Amino acid sequence: MVYRPRVIALSRVLSTLGLAQRGPDKALRNPFLEGNYAPFRSETERDALELVAGEVPAELAGTFYRIGPAPRFDPPDPVLHHWFEGDGMVDAFRFEGGRVAHRRRWVRTDKVRWEEQAGRALFDGMRAFGRRVPLEGWTALGFTPAELVELRLRRLIGLSPREDQLRRIMRAHDRSNTNVLKLAGRLLTLVESAAAHELDPETLATRGRFTFGGALESRPMVAHPKVDPESGDIYSFGYSARRPYVTYYVFSPDGALRSSREIDVPFPAMMHDFAVTATRALFYHLPATMREENLKSDNPVRWEPSEGARIAVVPRDDPGAPVRYVDLPACFIYHTMNAFDDGGSVVLDVVRYPRLPLFDLGGENPNPPISENPDGRLTRLRIDPEKGVVSETLLDETPAEFPVIDPRFAARPYRYGWMACRRGDSDGRGHHNAIALYDHLERRGRCRELGRSSFTSEPIFVARGKDTPEGEGWLLAVVYHAETDQSDLLVLDALDPERDPVAVLRCPHRIPYGFHGSWVERG
Repeated sequence: MVYRPRVIALSRVLSTLGLAQRGPDKALRNPFLEGNYAPFRSETERDALELVAGEVPAELAGTFYRIGPAPRFDPPDPVLHHWFEGDGMVDAFRFEGGRVAHRRRWVRTDKVRWEEQAGRALFDGMRAFGRRVPLEGWTALGFTPAELVELRLRRLIGLSPREDQLRRIMRAHDRSNTNVLKLAGRLLTLVESAAAHELDPETLATRGRFTFGGALESRPMVAHPKVDPESGDIYSFGYSARRPYVTYYVFSPDGALRSSREIDVPFPAMMHDFAVTATRALFYHLPATMREENLKSDNPVRWEPSEGARIAVVPRDDPGAPVRYVDLPACFIYHTMNAFDDGGSVVLDVVRYPRLPLFDLGGENPNPPISENPDGRLTRLRIDPEKGVVSETLLDETPAEFPVIDPRFAARPYRYGWMACRRGDSDGRGHHNAIALYDHLERRGRCRELGRSSFTSEPIFVARGKDTPEGEGWLLAVVYHAETDQSDLLVLDALDPERDPVAVLRCPHRIPYGFHGSWVERG
């Protein structure tokens, strides 16, 4: 109580300087906080999910991990909240002896722990970037009153935070919500804006930040690392609004940093994914600009097609080799299906958008309904790095996202890929109401339609065995049924997804739409 007058006085100063929390605009709605995009905030466990159809194959022995965004508390400004900003929530489906157990836990980053101690949200998101944080939040980040005054003064004269200040601010943006996979012998959760976090693979308890032996202590890494299926080497990169804009990393299988190099690009951009072949790494530098001055606005990622689009191609394992740049028409790519060498060319299969979705769409509401976003479609790019030319082939007209492959064929010529897609009529309470198999040999896709009110996210492929032919195995997918507000776990024949499901298991509650996941074999 002795300090209360000082707290009130400082809060008034922060309000005057524009660093205090402000109230939201309640007139606008955010579709990503409604329906099955809204968080389910209970951490749950179930020893055995109810089997409602089929039979769980005895050969399925391991854990299907998936992750998605789930704000631990209501965000300070719901209108400005972006779908990508929910705190990471992991679901683990453990398959053993024909039964499936389920466990659900938050990734307890420093941000989540600080907010749990406060009992409310303390931090805003990328569209506010430190402009709607209460005093309690700034204190948790280690800022003194003098530093807060300095931050505002720097903003008023057009200067960004100092490097040490920016690192602390970014801890408030650590959601760790985008991918969960076994990497460097650990179960890690990843997000492109912050360090990885290690989880206990059984309990899902958060063990803490994982920085690859300190190599990435203050450097970001994207959530889509690539692992060579033969050597186990790990390839990844990080991007930033400050130079160096792009840094390429190569790690040994145990997570030791083997090499890093800067990739010179003309402006900072959001770069969610990349690709590797047996000999090359490819970086998509597209006109989704992420300039530092725009981080101070409600529109931090902007679509600027006049800036041009290019793919940077570098030798995969030669950190000193020159970079080659190949221009292509303006587009946006969130995700890669696969890439491989074909003579002197590279074949690159991606979900291509005509423009950036989910950001900078215009209009009063920063989060219009997802149906107002452009569609992505599976597209093949054939790149000749020596000549600097690229050709595009649309592989399938079906709107799709979340492409996956049989990981044994990563960075190699391959035949099969799977995606979440949209087919036929939909009631609009989700986006992807079908699961597709695409056969590159036959050049055609086949879809399992889920119904007009049932929706899914990324499917995961599980091989029947280590030496089985490509694609022989199962697909695992969580499906939400809007009519009943329930979720099921589907087990499908990967090469015949239109067939009746191999098994359908009822989840104990609805599971919100998520991002990515992985399969980890038992043992």
